[in-house]
Amino acid sequence: MSINLPAENELGKSKELSFKMLKGKTILSPSPIGFWTKIHHDEIPDSKIIFQDKTKEYSEILHYSVLPFFTTNLTILDTQQQKYQLPSNHIIRLLKDKIAHQKFYACYLKQNKKRVMPLIEKLQDQWSKFD
Repeated sequence: MSINLPAENELGKSKELSFKMLKGKTILSPSPIGFWTKIHHDEIPDSKIIFQDKTKEYSEILHYSVLPFFTTNLTILDTQQQKYQLPSNHIIRLLKDKIAHQKFYACYLKQNKKRVMPLIEKLQDQWSKFD
């Protein structure tokens, strides 16, 4: 997970950030984001996270806001598929907390292996471009 900051934001001077450094900040986030919601609330309970559940509106807000927002390497895949566009005037800082780096596993029935492996391989290939 990374945090995207306006170029003039003081936190942008650090190469890596932590959830602790985001304490008290107001941050934009798409919704729903699954288990990330609990991580945000647990790791930065004093922050104000503004959730937006409409993709088009979220994209629009990002372009006109000076608020930081979270992204993952999956977000980058979403932007390639043009679900929304990220503003170009922000800098990306990796969150160094261990919990900000999640592993994902694919579970499937053995009889479906031939059917799901092409999808899993495609995701792995795309994902590796952003790690």
